[in-house]
Amino acid sequence: MKLKIFCLLAAVCVAPLRAQNKQVYDLRRCIETAIENNIDIQLSELNVENADISYRQSLLNMAPNLSANGGQFYQSGRSIDRFSNQFVQKTVGNSSAQLQSNWLLYAGGSIRNTIKQRKKTLEAAHLDYQQVQQNIALNVVLTYLQCQQNKESWAAQQSNTQNAVRETKRIEKLYKAGASNQGALLAAQAQEAQATSLEVQSKNQYLNSILSLKNLMRLDHTEMLQLADMTTAVPEYVEFPIEVNELIDSALSHRPDYQASSKRSESMLYALKAAKGALQPTLSVGANLSTVYSDNAIEITGAQISGTQPIGFVQGSGDIVEAPTFEYSTQTIGFGTQMRDNFGQSFGATLSVPIFNRLQTQTNIAQSRLALIQSKWNQKQIKQAVINDVVNAQQTFNSAATNYQALRSNYEAQSKNLDFVQKQFNLGQVSFYEVQQTKNQERQAYQQMLSAKYEAALRDIILQFIAHGDIKRID
Repeated sequence: MKLKIFCLLAAVCVAPLRAQNKQVYDLRRCIETAIENNIDIQLSELNVENADISYRQSLLNMAPNLSANGGQFYQSGRSIDRFSNQFVQKTVGNSSAQLQSNWLLYAGGSIRNTIKQRKKTLEAAHLDYQQVQQNIALNVVLTYLQCQQNKESWAAQQSNTQNAVRETKRIEKLYKAGASNQGALLAAQAQEAQATSLEVQSKNQYLNSILSLKNLMRLDHTEMLQLADMTTAVPEYVEFPIEVNELIDSALSHRPDYQASSKRSESMLYALKAAKGALQPTLSVGANLSTVYSDNAIEITGAQISGTQPIGFVQGSGDIVEAPTFEYSTQTIGFGTQMRDNFGQSFGATLSVPIFNRLQTQTNIAQSRLALIQSKWNQKQIKQAVINDVVNAQQTFNSAATNYQALRSNYEAQSKNLDFVQKQFNLGQVSFYEVQQTKNQERQAYQQMLSAKYEAALRDIILQFIAHGDIKRID
């Protein structure tokens, strides 16, 4: 009993939370959510960041480098003392410190051209990011309109099912009263079953389209997604008001993929110039500061006479000449003193002239030239694709708009015909089967008009997008 009470309380508490989590999404919010969560967008952002890092590094390559190093070494065995220039047989400890810098002043323009190349590559990466955004936005628009179409179709099928149920009940009453035959009743029941089946199919199509939209937006499949009601604006014109050449010019100026291909062609041009710069001499300057310390560097701190020793004799008398001998007190020169006394510096310039490097530079130039040619062909290919897309989009819109106008007129005629046949049936001038056939024709005409309506709306949005090139104009 307690468990049942607990489950009931939990259900009551969770229900309001689920209602709060159910959010209403309009088209703009769907686009923004998809752009924020889409993995392709995030990968494109990483490409932009990587290109930016390469560009900033190319700028830093113009600055001098600076490095410092220090070491502590121990040498054992017989060696030459660098201070007394005599052989010694002991373990000597040495310390060294060095600070050095080098600055490349001229490299045949390779550094400057590399900077320009990577700047163009960074600009192309930004344009690639915009292109991914546009692709995601257009996919969301297509799926969103598909959801709205399926939603409207489902509502129409629900209405048809309700009408079929009412019609079956009406025929059943007439049959029981003897005013109708069994064939009419069976036909009405079959019509009701068919309407129910079509309603289930329409509902399934709507739920599948909602799932596709969730996938684009990267929402959890358990999250409730409610779409805002949308008044689909279908243009009354059957030909787009902007000329195709103007649309092509607008697309070429707005399409990020074409602009990115242009930036990459410029990037490859600077890469070729940078490769040619390797044929030129390079000039660099360098400076060095260094000092050393050794355990074997000693200084005399005191002396005293310890005796005498003969150093010769007087010629003639033969008297021995003696000289005093000394005992010295020594100590290792202090670390700070040695580092200061042994401090040295140097400065110089280096001119390097390339003569032969196994034709590596010529190979790089040839490869850069081929990459430039390839980028130009790629740019032309994308331009042709843009032109084809624009021409096809305009033709598709004209066909879709004309088709919608025709199917709308067909639906209006079928609706009027259904009203007329229904009145004739009520007067007993037509059979029930003729009424059902007319209803099916009217229902089919509505579905065709609905599909053409959203197709024309989508094609108009695409052309508006081509004309203005602004993702924010999609409403």
